[in-house]
Amino acid sequence: MSSLGYITQVLASDVANNGTVAVPYPSGQTKASLAGSSSGDLTLNDGAAGILNEGASNFSLAYGASTITVTNLSGYTWSAGTTLKLSFGENAPKGSYEVNVAGAGGAALADGGVVSLTASAAVAPGTRTIELNHASVVIAATLKVVPNTTLIIKNNSASGTAAHTVTLSGGTFDGTTTVATLNAPNKALAVYFDSAGNGSILANVGTVTLA
Repeated sequence: MSSLGYITQVLASDVANNGTVAVPYPSGQTKASLAGSSSGDLTLNDGAAGILNEGASNFSLAYGASTITVTNLSGYTWSAGTTLKLSFGENAPKGSYEVNVAGAGGAALADGGVVSLTASAAVAPGTRTIELNHASVVIAATLKVVPNTTLIIKNNSASGTAAHTVTLSGGTFDGTTTVATLNAPNKALAVYFDSAGNGSILANVGTVTLA
């Protein structure tokens, strides 16, 4: 399912249980175009809750005239400065469109930009650099390949041997493999995707495992 867009925004204050936070619609999208979305998921960059699935015990969404209201139903407070990665989908467990609420030290995701992950998440297509940053908890990232682009992946953890992974859809790293495993700090991979989404490895630092 292709991405419809994404937004970055700083979460300026705590969001208590049953509290709300409003995020704007992405460019080109409206209440009419997104109100039918379902099966969304939400990730907090503190790693405390893993991936929250849209529903009565996690969070709910309400589509207004100019903003989307996210209601915290998780039972605990989302702290100011925490990065929320919110995904919307239609009849699928993974969403078709993503909203990032980025705080200090969080993942400020922009088209063609950098995303820094501290927990498992789906990365927006078009992202050019993925940094994986957790010493002990495995990060499992997924990415849909955009043809004719270059991607850099790096294990940016300070220490540890957690086997972080990036799994591709719609393309390959080298013509056959779709999963890259980076299990030590400073391991990195650079790849160019051709018009068919098939990759050519430009650099493999520290022997990133491909499968």
